[in-house]
Amino acid sequence: MKKEEAPGFIIACLSEPDNAAKQQQLQDWLLEDETHPAMLEEYRRLWQAAARLPENDFDMANGWENLQQATVARPSPLKTAYRRQWWKVAAVLLPIFLMTAWWWNHHRQQGEMITYIAQGSLKDSLHLPDGSRVFLRPGTVLRYSKGFQSRTVALQSGEAFFEVVKNEQQRFTVTAFHAAVEVLGTSFNVKTSTEYTDVAVWDGKVRLSADNSRQGVILTPATMGKVDAYTGQVEKLAGAFEYRCGWANNDLSFSNQSLGTVLNTLSSIYQVRLRTADTAMLQENITVRFKNITLNEALAVIREMLDLKIDQVSSAEYILKKMK
Repeated sequence: MKKEEAPGFIIACLSEPDNAAKQQQLQDWLLEDETHPAMLEEYRRLWQAAARLPENDFDMANGWENLQQATVARPSPLKTAYRRQWWKVAAVLLPIFLMTAWWWNHHRQQGEMITYIAQGSLKDSLHLPDGSRVFLRPGTVLRYSKGFQSRTVALQSGEAFFEVVKNEQQRFTVTAFHAAVEVLGTSFNVKTSTEYTDVAVWDGKVRLSADNSRQGVILTPATMGKVDAYTGQVEKLAGAFEYRCGWANNDLSFSNQSLGTVLNTLSSIYQVRLRTADTAMLQENITVRFKNITLNEALAVIREMLDLKIDQVSSAEYILKKMK
């Protein structure tokens, strides 16, 4: 059955409740789609409301009758009764038609999916229909419904940082291949792959679980959780991980992190190669924060902190050495 045929079919079934054939067709139709029962209930409600309409003419009918009296002879009682029924039917059909138009448009929007593929060389950004903002690494793929009533986003691949608009009545959910993140209002980073999904929280609180399971871990600012794609195991990692959000909000905060972690993070953000002449240097821990600064400024801070010499060997490669 075509979508546009559904209203007429439902009205026919409601008008003949004792017709066994029609009622069986109605039951079969209800099983065809999960949205059909709710649609039937809307029409049933309107149908029952129509049964309670007054028998006397509406003002509009009176106005029409007065106009007829002024131009032609008074119609017969049969025509008056017919006109009364016509207005009654019109009063019923108008809200039905309006409801039908809203229904199909609403469910069309809910069913229509938008796929967003991040562009740019460093990062991209996107505003969701509820006002939440997403920063995406290049190539990251995000999907969500056009209507966005459920406030659910599917991160199909890549990495994204979410700044979620708070809504006490409705949670915001991010799903990945094998993980789900539920929040009310917060900012956090999600990175997914075929092997794992990890989540680092910048602000607020989130629940990380495997495949929408209610069992999971609660993550707070600077903490990170991980879901293993193969085992479904969810774990909360030890340490401070706010730096994982820095690529998106330009606020890199490293708390007692190894120099190797700092250099790898800077390399990823600024698309350069940062290496050391002595690999033992990579194990040294530092605490530092870079907020809205350039790569050269960040390297200058590291150089002063660790008493290093930094040589630029090409436009995209630097070597860090200990001062002698």
